[in-house]
Amino acid sequence: MKDAIQNMLDKFQIIELAHKFSDTANQKDGEGFKNLWADEGAMWIIGPPVNFKFEGKATMGANMIAALDQWEFFVQLTTCNVIDVNGNTATARFYVHETANAKSGSGNNNLSFYEDELVKNDGQWYFKTRTYHTIFQSVERQVGDIIEIPKTTHPISS
Repeated sequence: MKDAIQNMLDKFQIIELAHKFSDTANQKDGEGFKNLWADEGAMWIIGPPVNFKFEGKATMGANMIAALDQWEFFVQLTTCNVIDVNGNTATARFYVHETANAKSGSGNNNLSFYEDELVKNDGQWYFKTRTYHTIFQSVERQVGDIIEIPKTTHPISS
């Protein structure tokens, strides 16, 4: 019973980590984003059609901000997941929906998923590797009014 409860707790913490990933991206919170990554071996891979690879925890926040600077607005929503916990390591898959308008005039509406490798250090889960796979993408500009996402008044701790 104790193992089953720990497994459920680990899965809950990993789901929360993935949600924080989306939230820090949506809020353009570079420091919060950086804190989601393992100290050793952190790698964020964005596959086709984008093809970016970022390595090292120290630069993750700045890399996320630079990637999002091309957008007038950007929102990522994390949805269903599958998680396999094995002690202090885990693998997971999270499906995401992103919508955005680029400053260049195009748009972005895509359905994708992340394949994750995670590590637990001092009772806290971190991403070691996140690999992003696009399933569907439309580059049509989103039609409507862009209302800037306000900075939250209730920061979420890591």
